Amino acid sequence: MNTIFNRIIKLSICSLVFLLPLFFLPFSFEAFEFNKQYLLFFLVSLAFFAWLAKIVLVDKEIRFKRSPLDLFVLAFLFIAILSTIFSVDKNSSLFGFYGRFSDGLIGLLSLGIFYFLITNNVGITQNRPETKQKTETKQNYGTPTPIVSDKGLINTFLWSIFFVVLFSYFSIFGVWARLSNLQFTIGNFQIGLPAVMMQWTFNPVAGSLEGLAVFLSIILVFLIGRILVSKQKGGAINYLLLISALILLLIIDFTAAWMLITLSLVLFTGFILWKRTFKENVNKLLLPISIIILVGAFFFLDTSDLQSLILKFQLPGEQILNQGISWQVAFKGAIENIKSGFLGSGIGTFHYDFAKFKPVEFNQNLLWQIRFDRAGSYIAEILGTMGFLGILSYFALIGLTLIISYFFLQQNRSGIPLLMAFLALLVGQFVYYQNTILAFTFWLVLGLSVVSWQRPITEKTISFKDFPELSLVFSLILIAVGFLILGTYFFAGRFYLADINYKNGIWEGKTQKLEKAANLNPYQPQYKIALSRDYLGKVLSESQKSPEEIDQVALSTNVYLAITYSKGGQIGRDYIKGATELSPNRVVAWETLGMVYRDIQGIATGALEWAIKSFEKAITLESTNPVFHSELGKLLLADKPEEAKKEFEKALELKSNYSDAKIQLALIFEQKGNFQEAISKLKETISQDPFNVEAIFHLGRVYYNDNQTDEAISQFQQAILIFPNHSNSLYSLGLIYQKKGQKEEALKMFERVLELNPGNQDVIAKIEELKK
Repeated sequence: MNTIFNRIIKLSICSLVFLLPLFFLPFSFEAFEFNKQYLLFFLVSLAFFAWLAKIVLVDKEIRFKRSPLDLFVLAFLFIAILSTIFSVDKNSSLFGFYGRFSDGLIGLLSLGIFYFLITNNVGITQNRPETKQKTETKQNYGTPTPIVSDKGLINTFLWSIFFVVLFSYFSIFGVWARLSNLQFTIGNFQIGLPAVMMQWTFNPVAGSLEGLAVFLSIILVFLIGRILVSKQKGGAINYLLLISALILLLIIDFTAAWMLITLSLVLFTGFILWKRTFKENVNKLLLPISIIILVGAFFFLDTSDLQSLILKFQLPGEQILNQGISWQVAFKGAIENIKSGFLGSGIGTFHYDFAKFKPVEFNQNLLWQIRFDRAGSYIAEILGTMGFLGILSYFALIGLTLIISYFFLQQNRSGIPLLMAFLALLVGQFVYYQNTILAFTFWLVLGLSVVSWQRPITEKTISFKDFPELSLVFSLILIAVGFLILGTYFFAGRFYLADINYKNGIWEGKTQKLEKAANLNPYQPQYKIALSRDYLGKVLSESQKSPEEIDQVALSTNVYLAITYSKGGQIGRDYIKGATELSPNRVVAWETLGMVYRDIQGIATGALEWAIKSFEKAITLESTNPVFHSELGKLLLADKPEEAKKEFEKALELKSNYSDAKIQLALIFEQKGNFQEAISKLKETISQDPFNVEAIFHLGRVYYNDNQTDEAISQFQQAILIFPNHSNSLYSLGLIYQKKGQKEEALKMFERVLELNPGNQDVIAKIEELKK
């Protein structure tokens, strides 16, 4: 029985270390982080249950290795739990923000348990007699033989990295793309390479080459440490991985990766020179110093030409929030109120902090319409989402690790690679966000560092013979944990099936699959948002039909469902929680509800009032978004023109070149009969945005209303030149040609409009009138 549990623990830990960097599946909407989180939770929970069962059923005693870090790890995890309980978005805090997934509490707790599995089941391989010994026997120095050896685990990790590098080269040089036609037929199924592998940026570590670059930078620093302490001149595998990783980093050319390598090696080399660790063979330091010089050169060299020479094209880059805005948003999030000061907005809720506290200056950025769900720095993200308690507990954990590693290093150089990797991970957390693999590597290195210390670790043993009541208590705990794990597996399976249906529903445009996704996982607001927008699309499609063709029952049903999935309501016998109920502080949920009510004003009574309320709520969550102020202004324009004008002016305060608000202000001048001011505003807009078709169209329309027909024709023709299918411009030209008696030209325009808008009764009437 003992052997079985030991094998389960060993197989789970080693499989996780090997598979997680490589693992992805094409079935879910997001192929990488979502599936890695599932694998992490499954293997950690399996190993944890086997470890607990071994304690209760076999050892009949609690044997637990304690280290000075344990309390700090538990404190950090406890603060994360409190942060989740008081989170502004509990769904994101528990499961991770949808699309990212790696920032949730479940993932963090899995990593915390993984740390304790490492410290209690991994040990340093000692020199033993050549006679075979069973795992359960004692060694000469009085401690049990470890279930997993540290060297074996590190070698497993390095083999995984080898395949990561190999697969990444295959992607960049188009090997996977050339194998796209390679398919196998099994029964009625055809099996081939998934579409995600056809991308030039594909790598199994992350969804971007930048994430791969940061990971490889950490590994490169770790390999340098292994070469420094190796007695076989570094080992061929270490040099092979180092060179191949360095070439890959050169191809990707990510500044944060160069910064990570440089700072890590400078800190380490300075420390080693100060302590004179390699005074008997100082030439060993030539390797890290050479890497520092080489990498430092890449800060000043433009390698884009080299990339084009090697690949014949430029690799696309990931959009990452810059450090200044990351820290600004995080700090404002941490001081929002007393609760945020202690616990932040909630683990996994940087999307909330960014929406609420992004600076106005961000609107002048080309990326101003992107809602970032992660900071450019993991440390900044901890500050914003876990508050000052979170950041202090994390720094305390890091600080104690560095202090103990420092004292251990004075006695034994074998810890140098792990210390270097830990330094690189720490620097990486300042210059890049955290994904599943970077987080996993951090906790793996942390656990292996504790194992390498040996001396600070003490083993606590409590025998059930001395406390027979504990046997009953832990048996009950084992049963409870077993049922809990089985229950989570059941829900995890449902949630995975839900995401498969969500992906297929989005890609294939099938509402039924979106509904199935929402039924399988009713706690995910993203599914409800997608369903609401899908039903809104059906409403708009139905309402464009002729009055005789409109199915009133289908129209009213789709309106109700669009509202319900956003706002909540009764569907059949069940009450469905809408996206705004599931995540009342998620701005996109209120934006969707506002869009629904805005677009059904002519169909549902009271829609205008609810549209105004929805956009006002969205503004409280994202006050610096000019789009919301402009949309709110459009809703107020008919009944409250002065308030509408204030909203348009507010939008322009937030983004001075926001064309939509400028157009709306011009239309207000037109309503007041001030055509010259309206024309002036529209000309100003077009001068800043020459290809803005709507501005050009409205300028033509104002010219027409001001009886400047030739200027109006010129503007409508310009709009059509930019966008040949612009129906409003085509229709307006048709009206002008009809008024001028140019019937053939007018007929051509109206027929073109009818092609673009089949069944439009007004256009049909115009065509029939002209043909008579």
